Amino acid sequence: MPPNMDKSHNTPAPPSGYETRDANVRGVFNFLVVLTVVLVLTFVACWGLFRYLSAQPEVPASASPFAETRQLPLGPQLQVNPRQDLLQYRDEQEKSLESYAWGNRGAGIVRVPIEQAMELLLRKGLPVQNAAPQADSAKPAPKGAARP
Repeated sequence: MPPNMDKSHNTPAPPSGYETRDANVRGVFNFLVVLTVVLVLTFVACWGLFRYLSAQPEVPASASPFAETRQLPLGPQLQVNPRQDLLQYRDEQEKSLESYAWGNRGAGIVRVPIEQAMELLLRKGLPVQNAAPQADSAKPAPKGAARP
């Protein structure tokens, strides 16, 4: 006879709205005990490993005088104050544009303020390359093209 049958009338018993058997308390307790033992063993193993690795063995004295010197790599060159750096850069650029200075003293190249350079360019104009010789008139015209 199936376990969910009513024994008095041989009809199926209505299903209950909850679990009819208890949880396995012994299994839960055994799991907690094993978990505690594993955690304690892991803690002891980590502690022992830490103690073993942190012990520094005696290093014999080196013959090199530079053995004690440790060369540190350069750290990243970070901007401590980027706003101040930008303002300083702009000031330097503005001074460069608005002042006289030697570009190349040996070649006689001078840097002039930008306003004066624009005025000189307007007065003198841009340098022009020599025009190529008029070789167009010496060449024969292509067939069918009218000559002026």
